[in-house]
Amino acid sequence: MKKLFKNATVLSGEHILPQHSVLVDGDRIVNVAEKINESADTEVIDLDGDYLMPGFIDLQINGGGGSFFTKDLDENSLETIYKSHLKCGTTSYLPTLISTSMENIQTGIKVTKKAMEEGKYGVLGLHIEGPFFNPIKKGAHFEKFIHSPSDDEINLFTKDSDTIKLMTLAPEVVKSEQIVKLVQSGIKVSAGHSNASFDEAIEGFAAGITKVTHLYNAMSQLNSRNPGLVGAYLNSNDTWGAIIVDGIHVDLASVRLAYRLKKGRLFLVSDASFIEHPVNEFEFDGFKIHYDNGNYYTDDDKLAGSSISMHDAFKKCVDEVGISIFETMQMSSTFPARYLGIENEYGHIKKGYKADLVILDRFLDIKKVIKNGKVIEKKEACLV
Repeated sequence: MKKLFKNATVLSGEHILPQHSVLVDGDRIVNVAEKINESADTEVIDLDGDYLMPGFIDLQINGGGGSFFTKDLDENSLETIYKSHLKCGTTSYLPTLISTSMENIQTGIKVTKKAMEEGKYGVLGLHIEGPFFNPIKKGAHFEKFIHSPSDDEINLFTKDSDTIKLMTLAPEVVKSEQIVKLVQSGIKVSAGHSNASFDEAIEGFAAGITKVTHLYNAMSQLNSRNPGLVGAYLNSNDTWGAIIVDGIHVDLASVRLAYRLKKGRLFLVSDASFIEHPVNEFEFDGFKIHYDNGNYYTDDDKLAGSSISMHDAFKKCVDEVGISIFETMQMSSTFPARYLGIENEYGHIKKGYKADLVILDRFLDIKKVIKNGKVIEKKEACLV
């Protein structure tokens, strides 16, 4: 049965459309207009002015619902993570592998590839975060796995470019020609866990790096005599940035500054380790992480991902950073889709696009989540 969402404040990705209707047939949007005639074969849902926006797209999720992908490398893990974030409005995502063995990485690629081929769990591809990092900026990554890549390792990744959509690496420990090879294979490359100088960062951008990973965190900072990776990003017109807006990883004043300087080239990620079911502590690959006062840390007190959903970051951007609802919607959906090169199907409410939607009330709390045209039951939604 078709679904008609009427009397909505539609955040289309391009415009704010008050008192509009959106018609969904199957998993696609088939019409967006001020008035759409109702028919007998259509379920009508009156939003009474509530916001209707594209589903959140998160390009960096480590875990959720008690599962951590790098530790639990199987289909059940992807399903558990997906369901926990779906309730909070994230309809598509990149499961993220942190630094681990090449054997585990290969397993993660196979599991992700299968989910993609079967169209399951909102998986858009894989984000490999590490192990080609600078150990000085390892953060919550296990140093025993961190190293500079061999050409054989780079070639191995390029063979799976249909699955690997994003790789985070430190430009100063990876050869420019290796970055070029990854990019030419179709993999997006992001700079992170890096102590690069300004010049090294710019060289990395020239080689094809198009983004920085969790801006400000685990990277060389902006200072008077060496602007570092942060300064290189803020000075670049074209480079994108992903940022964790939980008020812990980045001070909100720094979020505000990045937004002002990089408006249109900044989007949100959760970098979630767990949501929904906090895990007090866990260990894998000999590495221990514990939960303390709402956040995850390593034994040496390094932040280990976040405990927020994209919806949490969305609300904080609007309520505390002062970014408009429309622009925050773009940072949560339209811009991640644009960066990933999938904005012909995702990140907008337009005819022909995927019917992945979120309904928010005037307080920005989630009322319903729609995935592939199917409404998630209210009892399952991430309601405050």
